[in-house]
Amino acid sequence: MNYKKGLKKDIEGWLARFLLRELCHLGPYFVGNRIGKEIASLNFLRKEGYKFFHEAYANEHRVVWTSLFVPSEILFALGLIPLSLEVIAALFAGLGQSPKGLAEAESEGIPTDVCTFHRSALGFAFKGYLPRPIIHATTSTLCDSNIKMSRIGETITGKETLVLDVPYDLTKESIRYLSAQLEEFTKKLEAVAGRRMDPQRLREVLERANRTREKMLEINEIRTSPFSPLPGTKALGFMLPSHVLQGSSRSEEFYTRLAAELKEAVSAKEKSGASPEEKIRLLWLELKPYFKCEIPTVIETDNDIKIAFEETNYVYWESLDPQRPYESLARKLISNHYNGPLDRRIAVLKTLVKKYDIDGMIIFSHWGCRRNNAAVPVIKRELNLEGIPVMNLDGDCVDDQNFTSGQLKTRLEGFMEMLRCGGHSQSASGGRLLTTP
Repeated sequence: MNYKKGLKKDIEGWLARFLLRELCHLGPYFVGNRIGKEIASLNFLRKEGYKFFHEAYANEHRVVWTSLFVPSEILFALGLIPLSLEVIAALFAGLGQSPKGLAEAESEGIPTDVCTFHRSALGFAFKGYLPRPIIHATTSTLCDSNIKMSRIGETITGKETLVLDVPYDLTKESIRYLSAQLEEFTKKLEAVAGRRMDPQRLREVLERANRTREKMLEINEIRTSPFSPLPGTKALGFMLPSHVLQGSSRSEEFYTRLAAELKEAVSAKEKSGASPEEKIRLLWLELKPYFKCEIPTVIETDNDIKIAFEETNYVYWESLDPQRPYESLARKLISNHYNGPLDRRIAVLKTLVKKYDIDGMIIFSHWGCRRNNAAVPVIKRELNLEGIPVMNLDGDCVDDQNFTSGQLKTRLEGFMEMLRCGGHSQSASGGRLLTTP
């Protein structure tokens, strides 16, 4: 009976992978060329996303299951395909399929208090929906569930996990420690993939990543203008090009197109002599719900509200040195403002508040994210002292069943109304306004 059940599951998984591969192949044709107010480069990103995932389904012998901060630059230099399980969970959420993955994870004994990004991804892995990997790779950055997720993944695929232990502090010793790990990481990938790292190709990938970084910085500078047309709700979906695709031609092309398009739009507005619209400018912390819900609609359809910037799009790393690749990538991983002491992250937030002339801040507290949720009281206190109202929205990025959309919409509207009335010395939490200490 167990054999028949297992065989049925294998067949269903194979069929699902075949259908998803074909869906990704046809995806760019479904996207087409949308005409209207939307930024054209976002359409380009959709098409390239479909092509990337089709490549993964069609080339399982090159796929590596990763967590978000695994250095994709090394994988691309080896001709491998990084498949971030968190991004996969977000994509299935966008397709309205999360309940299937979450239900499967629960049936396999994954606790329901675990982050739904990880639960959903593991559920679809158990169902056999994901391209089979040759190995798993993860880091200790951001979330301790990364490593646990990969260990559970081993029981599904029978493949081992490579773990990068990212130090807490940025020092010469910690850079040497992680740099040595990255070199060993590369050797193990070479052995598993049967490929040799070409030092020249690695240098080229890092040079491409540096050009991409420059375009990201250019975009972030353009967005200081009140004329920038990029909706923050769309920019919250940039985790694929900004992290997973770093070092690829896809990422460089997307950011190059986006920079040119935003620059042209802002320049045209400035030359026309138009006066910038008065808008409430928000800084958004963490991610967003990736399934359909009312929160993006509330923000995008209110003419006096704008997400001016998102913490996730802050470029925290220095330019990489192609002559010292492993040392450069080690420095990048350790300098992540989500890594290390909370003071580092708070300093970044204060910088962004000034740079983007922020009126208020929203923290989207994703279910199960202990790293962020535990930091909320300190972030609120420190930003309140700077005169910035902060609202904490408890929600879920993946599970639409763990999400009271109407209630959150009401709280969000109340926070916006407080900002409209000039409440710049208050913060909001749970629908209740708190006076700044």
